[in-house]
Amino acid sequence: MMEQEQKAILGKTAKSYRIISSYANSNIALQGLSGVFGFPVTILADGAVIFTHYTPMIDELRELYGRRPVERDAMTAIVRQISNEILFDLVVDKVMGQVPLAGIYFNVICAKAMTWRLGMLFAILSSRGEEINIEHVKEVMELIRCLSPQTDVFRFRKPEYKVYEKVLDSVYNNPEELFRDKVHEALRAFEI
Repeated sequence: MMEQEQKAILGKTAKSYRIISSYANSNIALQGLSGVFGFPVTILADGAVIFTHYTPMIDELRELYGRRPVERDAMTAIVRQISNEILFDLVVDKVMGQVPLAGIYFNVICAKAMTWRLGMLFAILSSRGEEINIEHVKEVMELIRCLSPQTDVFRFRKPEYKVYEKVLDSVYNNPEELFRDKVHEALRAFEI
């Protein structure tokens, strides 16, 4: 039974990675296309992806792990916790991505980074359990930045699958306290 359970967990992890990758790739196409036209089309595209990409991706990840969709109040609290991360990506995207044609590359990089970060956040939180403790969201996002470093604005590296798998499998159905300890331990390993 234990082996079957481990295979089921690994199957969910692999599927969650594919879900995020799929949304990231389709978001790249939308954001790249908006970069052809520049401002204000890029602003409209950014607003649209909330409904066409981020919300469906988050719901799909939650469903994969047998969790309920995130309620509006909880989502607002989560966004507040990661607002610095979101703001950084938006500033780079808006400053560098507004120039027609030249901004295509920056729109694509920022779209890919944002989709992977949000996807990983909700995959980790969903793997952990039904309830989302808002106190851990910021630390999990810091860990995600370490797992898929963006050393400059010209490049984004998605996390290697083996690293992703190790993180998600290690937090699967963890009690709150154990989850917190594992996140803190991982952040210490990155010296944060």
